[in-house]
Amino acid sequence: MKCRNTTVSDMEKEYIEQKDKVKQIMSRIPNRICLTSDVWTTVTSEGYICLTAHFVDENWKLTSKILNFCRMKPSHTGVELESVVFDCLKQ
Repeated sequence: MKCRNTTVSDMEKEYIEQKDKVKQIMSRIPNRICLTSDVWTTVTSEGYICLTAHFVDENWKLTSKILNFCRMKPSHTGVELESVVFDCLKQ
């Protein structure tokens, strides 16, 4: 069984690899990308947002990739949403 530190390290490496892979895929998209967001608040009043990109790939297959999952302070106003989406995309 792996120790906690090894597991955390392996997960971080996998995250970086997958993030780089998504960046490469997104850089090859010749046309439009549609962004969707899902915003919710937990029963303990913690807010979250998940950003997803949707696009048609080079094989004409509709593809969706989660770009980021971020904390979001309530209230979920349009101004707050704009700020959080922009910050999530910069990561």
